[in-house]
This record gives sequence, structure tokens and C-alpha cells, in this order.
Amino acid sequence: MKSQSLNILQLCPQVPYPLSDGGKVGIFNITKHLAKRGHRVTVLALDRTPDVDAKPFERYCELIRVPHSNRNSIPAALMNLLSDEPYNISKYESQPYRQALSDLMAQKSFDVVHVDHLHMARYGLFCKEQHNLPVVLREHNIESVIVERFAENAHPALVRYWAEAQAKRIRVYEGTLAAQCDVCCAITDDDRKRLEGLAPKARIRVIPAGVAGEFFAVETTERRSLIPSSIAMFGSFDWLPNQDALKWFTRSILPKIFALQPSAKLFVIGKGVPAEVLSLQSDRIVVRGFVQDLAKELGQYMVTVVPLRIGGGMRLKIVESFAMRIPVVSTTIGCEGIVCRDGEHLAVSDTEDGFAKQVVRLLNDASGRDRLTENAFRLAQSRYRWEIAAEEFEKVYQEVIHLNRAGKPEEAVA
Repeated sequence: MKSQSLNILQLCPQVPYPLSDGGKVGIFNITKHLAKRGHRVTVLALDRTPDVDAKPFERYCELIRVPHSNRNSIPAALMNLLSDEPYNISKYESQPYRQALSDLMAQKSFDVVHVDHLHMARYGLFCKEQHNLPVVLREHNIESVIVERFAENAHPALVRYWAEAQAKRIRVYEGTLAAQCDVCCAITDDDRKRLEGLAPKARIRVIPAGVAGEFFAVETTERRSLIPSSIAMFGSFDWLPNQDALKWFTRSILPKIFALQPSAKLFVIGKGVPAEVLSLQSDRIVVRGFVQDLAKELGQYMVTVVPLRIGGGMRLKIVESFAMRIPVVSTTIGCEGIVCRDGEHLAVSDTEDGFAKQVVRLLNDASGRDRLTENAFRLAQSRYRWEIAAEEFEKVYQEVIHLNRAGKPEEAVA
């Protein structure tokens, strides 16, 4: 059942188009499905790509773009050691964005502020302080977990020292800002528990990410033409956890797969593929790069791999593979937060030998692939849809609006 139409102000760290990474997919689809439920959404976004035509996104919202670059800088990262603010948060500070936000709120009235990512939380709290608007923070990842896991694997020693210092800062920052928002929406139950540890007084809901309808609409395996012995790894490889996973897979796991199955081929799909992997291109390692129609692209591969060692939140690539009936091999961290079981919905291994053997097994075991993919498809269909997520956000908005108008911000949202 749809509730009364709301005026929603959505604060985003990027323009979510084209759909080249999980962050953009997550923002785009929530906006889209809130609009389809009859809500009016105004998006104020930091804009790293001013030349990109975002008309497909603007079908669902009023989009206001504020040019901004958040590229990493080694001098700025080193200077950040003298600051108390985490480096990956400081990159999103923008005075033009603050001014645009002030101007927007002077011109329009809103019922609720939806903040995407911790990086933008300070702007949401500005709306709360200046205009008494309820703020819902959507934590796509628990940022402190990503930094901590990066620090664990960081080399050389200077990088590890810097990363450990950043991890301490972001734990404090994340806990402090989460507690000040009216509600924090985590993507997974694991993330909820982590956030509770950082901010015991925060009001937290779990709203999983979803799968777009086109992934469910792809033809079944029996009707698709599959590339023999094909392995797909897809994602945005300019995101550190994905980059680490790709390098680890090509260096340490793929040679073991080739030894067991010489006919195997790896296809890498997504933007930002590092030079180290580009240099490996051959008839057995094919870099496809960014593709416009991901669902169509993935439909030709036999297995997808998610060898993540760093990360938090939820990997959309896994539930998208589930929806397409493509078997998945993942690490424990890769499938963390998804309600799935090793041997029932996917195959899981955290060792190089074990991961390679699971991939080869699925390449050669048609009945095993079919059993996993049918179970995984049913799971995705029942639990991971954007329509469900939008409805859950709507409920949260209504509750925080009610509490805010009643003047009882201290009450927990049920």
C-alpha cells in the first residue's frame, strides 16, 4: 500500500549515472522506486562527471549538480595526518555544495532528508540543525570496516601506519554522526551489529539492497548460449576492495584454475581495470571493460567470482548473479551480509586452492550449477528487490516524520 506523497531531499556523493558501479546502482534504484511510489525527490549531488548526460536518472527526480573532485592526493593524504578528520571524509567537503544546499532549502520545503553514504552525513545534519528536518542516513557500507580491513592488508609499513591511523579516526567519526541522525539504514544485519558497536544509541534499521528487474528478465540458462569454461568477474575496479580482489585472483588463483582446467577463460567486466591486469590480456584473460548492458553481457558466462578480501555492506554483483541464474564462487567476506548458504546458494572458499577447485568444479558440474542457481534465484526473487527496499524506506520516513512533528526525537523508531 502506498502512503501519502512526500517531498524528499536526497543528498548524494555522486551523480548516479551511468550505472558503472554498485554505489550508483544503489542510489539510482532507490530514487527510481521512491518516485514510482509517488514521492517527489530532489537530488543534490556532488558531480565528478559534469559531461555525463544523466537524463535517464532525471526521469525520476529533480537533479541539482554541484561540480566537485574527490580524487586521492598523496600530499593531501599525508597532510591529513595533522587533522582529526578521516581523509576519505575530508575529500567530500565542498563550500559550493553547502551554499547550494542552503539556497535549495530556502526555496523549497521538504518532509525528510535521505543521505546516501557516511561521506554526506554532515550535510544532512546541517539540514537538521538549520531547518529541523528528520534525517535518514543510508550506510551503503560501514566505512570503518573497509578502512580497517585495508589496514590489515596494507603494505609497506608506512601505508599500514597511515591506514591504521585513518581507521581509528573513522570509527569515532562514524559512531558520532550515526548517533546524531534520526535513523541509520544499514544494508545487512552484520553491518547493523557493527554500527551498534560504534554508536550504541543510534536507531538502526536493516534495508537490503535489491536487484533491478532486467536481471530477472534474462533468459534461463537452458536458452542462453554460454561461452565454454568461462569465468566472469565484474564490478567497478577503481574501488579499492574490487581492485584488491582482481589482483589477488589473477595473481594467485587463476594460475591454479588454468592448471586444473587449461580451457578456462577469465572475462573482466567493469571500469577502472588496473594496468597490472590489462597487461595480462590474452586469449585466456579478456578485459571487456565497462559495458552499457550488464545483464546482457553476463548472460553468456558460466560462473561469476567474487574473491573479496576487503569490504563491507553487500555485494550487488552476487544477488544480480543469483537473479540471472549464474553460479557464484565467493569468499566469506564477498558474500557477507547476504542471507545465503555455502553449498545451497553459492560456493564459498577463502583459500587460493579451495577457491580454484570450486570454480573448476562448477565449470564441469552441470547438475551442481543448476541446483545452486535455482535456489539462489528463488532467494533473490523473494528477498532482494528494489521495490521491497523502497517500501521499507517509505515506512522509515513516515515514522521519523511523525516523531519529529510530535517533538519526540528521543523515541526509538520501532
